[in-house]
Amino acid sequence: MEGTGNEPGFEASIEITGIDFEFATAPMSKEFVISTFEKYDLRSIVFFGENMFYVAQQDMKPYHPIYANSPYPDDIELIFDFMAIERIRKIEYIDGFLKRSPIEEHPDI
Repeated sequence: MEGTGNEPGFEASIEITGIDFEFATAPMSKEFVISTFEKYDLRSIVFFGENMFYVAQQDMKPYHPIYANSPYPDDIELIFDFMAIERIRKIEYIDGFLKRSPIEEHPDI
């Protein structure tokens, strides 16, 4: 897959608040995302579209499922679903701060 999500348009510059999860289904919340990032020592998740994601650990090495051709753990998959629904291209967790990219405009608007 090309890129790692550091390209223009993938900048996570907006701090995530509880309002970002206003329409999310439980267990999705800011606390859930933080606990998942901490559990797997993640730094960022980048959504490239069409069910393509890049997951990076705090040391910037890619995080992969344990077995080849298997899905990511369920909690990470829930974050993928949330990002796709909300049109968030990147979520990043650095130094205790959870940030996201700006929400993309819907192509039909």
